[in-house]
Amino acid sequence: MMVSIQVDTSYGVNMNVYRWTAGLALAVILTCLLLVPRAGAVSDFDRFRDKTEIVNREAVSKLTELGIISGTESGYFNPTGLVTRAEMAKMIAMVMNPNQVINSSSKQTELIDIEGHWAAEYIHYCYRLGIIAGRGNNRFDPDANVTADEAAKMLLVAAGYDPIRKKFTGQDWVIHVSDVAVRMGIYNDFTKAASDPISRDDAALLIYNALIG
Repeated sequence: MMVSIQVDTSYGVNMNVYRWTAGLALAVILTCLLLVPRAGAVSDFDRFRDKTEIVNREAVSKLTELGIISGTESGYFNPTGLVTRAEMAKMIAMVMNPNQVINSSSKQTELIDIEGHWAAEYIHYCYRLGIIAGRGNNRFDPDANVTADEAAKMLLVAAGYDPIRKKFTGQDWVIHVSDVAVRMGIYNDFTKAASDPISRDDAALLIYNALIG
């Protein structure tokens, strides 16, 4: 039960409309999954060998079912493992294009520190849509940990919020992101400091909240 939403960014498409449409479509799908549980086969969540350690079980279960997140090759979810900026970019790219291969080889960006990186195509994709930003000098810092503030900003922009109009850039960006994220319910049930790096468990919660909020 998946919807494929794709866009060619070379034709002047309104990115805010596209981001909002993609987020809305995934929210509808997720709502359907909540109401109609998958019958029969053992779920991907139930196969996780460390599922008893997962706090945000509903979020992890549904996002795993949607193919937005996955476990390790050895069968673990690793809920306490910290999420990198590259991993967050991939998860958001999967939200925008569920079950689709992201190929941005024909439209690279000016970022200079992601060539050859495993998540390069996801980073290019999100960067072109304005969902993610660099850290100066055309660097993205893909392997640095992502904070809840940064993740919330990415999710809000992916949902269609204009980062310039909403003041998600500049010295006070955290204040403005936090205000909107709280109102939109992205931080619901999130109990840690928003300035701290987030775990895989927490990343699932924030994404899940953004989709159903």
